[in-house]
Amino acid sequence: MSSSDIFDVLNIQQKSKSPGSTNSPTPVASSSGTASNRAPKTQVTGMQRELYSLLGENQPPLVVQPSNKFKEKLASISKPSPWTYAPFKANLSVKLHHWVKGSKELVGEEPQESPHSKYNVHLTIPSFSREEYESFMNNAPEEQEKENSAQNDEKNANTDSKTDQDWTFEEADYLFRLCRKYDMRWFVIYDRYSSEKRRTLEDLKETFYKVCKRYFTAKSPDDALLSSLDYPKQKELERKKYLQRLLSRSAAEIAEEEALIIESRKFEMAAKKTLNERESLLRLLDSPNSDQSVSQYLSSQGISQLYGSLLSDKSKKRKHNTNVPENPWMKQQQQFAQQRQQLQQLQDRKHDGQDLASPRKTKKQKQEIQTAIKRKAESVYAEHLLKNFNQEERAALGVVTHGEKLAPGVFLRSTKVSTFKPALQNKVATILQELDLPTRPAMPTSEVMKEHEELLKGIATLVDLKKHLDKLEAEKSIVK
Repeated sequence: MSSSDIFDVLNIQQKSKSPGSTNSPTPVASSSGTASNRAPKTQVTGMQRELYSLLGENQPPLVVQPSNKFKEKLASISKPSPWTYAPFKANLSVKLHHWVKGSKELVGEEPQESPHSKYNVHLTIPSFSREEYESFMNNAPEEQEKENSAQNDEKNANTDSKTDQDWTFEEADYLFRLCRKYDMRWFVIYDRYSSEKRRTLEDLKETFYKVCKRYFTAKSPDDALLSSLDYPKQKELERKKYLQRLLSRSAAEIAEEEALIIESRKFEMAAKKTLNERESLLRLLDSPNSDQSVSQYLSSQGISQLYGSLLSDKSKKRKHNTNVPENPWMKQQQQFAQQRQQLQQLQDRKHDGQDLASPRKTKKQKQEIQTAIKRKAESVYAEHLLKNFNQEERAALGVVTHGEKLAPGVFLRSTKVSTFKPALQNKVATILQELDLPTRPAMPTSEVMKEHEELLKGIATLVDLKKHLDKLEAEKSIVK
């Protein structure tokens, strides 16, 4: 079925295929441009021709491309290598199997060693028979006895001979077999060791090293490694006792030791600092050198050159002490602050007792009461400080108690002179000029400032009275 058949079934008019044909009617819908100017449509792959012709003028939004979601078949020419399930020896008594790459003919039927057998390395511990043991243990050379006598005293030599006689060949051989089995892991050996006689770990180590030393001495007495087979049993026992005491300390003892360590470090730092200061002082005493003449430093130019050379030489510089000495005035101020705090606490307690008896007040009233009590406490504190001074001493020292809190920092008394509004300030300045007085006193002592304040208040009062008088006179003239 073609597209023309479908258009006939759906009663859709088609376009004329040639310009001269009149059999087929003209289509209803017309597009811009002629058929000759229209570009040919490209055939979309992956779609059947009949299905694509049903689209008509509508183009597909996406181009359909063939896609294969599966991987391509591997084109391998080489044949897979064979694998063989071959046996191998894990150890002398165990036989296991694993897969090995290669054919059965290449691998062979006999079990091979494990590839990990190269890591199974054991220590080479000597083995001996009863005759050899008795020969090198009983017939010890004189050189060995000389070394033992030089290293140990007679008491240790007696104990060594006793231990040698105490150990039999069967027990020594049993110890060496355990050492071979557990690769010199002494704690495991001590745990597995079972004998009629009670042996400690140090006894086992001492016997092992002693037997090994005598065994190798009998074979090669000139070996330089024989000295490494000496086992210090007494030192090992002392070390373990020390560790036991160290681990059994209490918390108080640990804290005391830490405090002693800190103190010892302080002493070391102080000694080091003293040595550095002594060296710097000696270096300063060595300059200028005594072999040179002093005449060049007698003039002012020579002194300046010497001063510059001392400053430029960094190795001869003294380190200035940055510790500031204690200020006694600050210490006294701290005592005064403590006394003031105590008085404030007393006042607060009294106020709390009064508040319990008085009726409940508002928050604003409580703040005002606290401010008044604080000012009163400050004045009481000031009076408490100045109770030992009379009026003459206060005037001489310039000590004044202030009823209000002063701003922190240093200030001049002249900055506390009362100021007025600009209009009133100009009138006050004019009156002071008429009286030949400065606006600020030249010598602002406490008495002068007090009198100056009273003068300014008096002038301000007079200016205010004059203003009211002028106003009354103006009103009187208006009434008339």
